[in-house]
Amino acid sequence: MTQPSTDPQAGVTSAQRRRAHAEQRRAEQMARGPGGVAAAWWDSARAIAKRREKAGDPNAWARLSAYLKDYCDGYTE
Repeated sequence: MTQPSTDPQAGVTSAQRRRAHAEQRRAEQMARGPGGVAAAWWDSARAIAKRREKAGDPNAWARLSAYLKDYCDGYTE
């Protein structure tokens, strides 16, 4: 007779683990205040650019770079 697994991750797919990790990371970022919120947006922007690139959008990273450059230019003396 086999014993039931005591592993809390038993039966959990890798996609579910990734999603749970992302949710935990986002909650931790939000708790850090505005800097954490910015980090969460950066994570999302990077993920979107990667997905768009993979889907065949050759401009995804260039557009993100342009947004970041504009932001930096606005705060650079």
